[in-house]
Amino acid sequence: MENNRFCAAWAQCNALYAKAASALAVGYPEMMVLYALETMGELTQKQVAENFGMQKQTVHTVVSALGKKGFLRLAPCTSDKREKRIILTESGREYSKKLIEPLLKAEDRASEMIGSKKMKAMCETLELFNLLFERELNGGLGNE
Repeated sequence: MENNRFCAAWAQCNALYAKAASALAVGYPEMMVLYALETMGELTQKQVAENFGMQKQTVHTVVSALGKKGFLRLAPCTSDKREKRIILTESGREYSKKLIEPLLKAEDRASEMIGSKKMKAMCETLELFNLLFERELNGGLGNE
């Protein structure tokens, strides 16, 4: 029962980010790519896809479109030249900040209302859930 409640809350959270994208008049995938770059810095397309649960092709499409607008460029990774880091240009940083900063401020206000102790406990619990769930998935679905 609690698992259903957890999944419903998670789904609602994702829906709220989709609602934010709509309010910002931008597509959800574009907002999430920019969110990833704003909050985590330079990433590869693969890292964005894996960390934010997006299809690689979707990330590639968004990155290509933002690149054509002059908002980002790709540069080889130092560790693996086949991988490319996504780097926001100056105009890309301005565009990203205009879109993502209000979202981050809304997150901060909500977090402040919850309080740091509860937020810390929630993050620790979610990190543990993700670790254990990943172990379960790596064990193979449908093997029971």
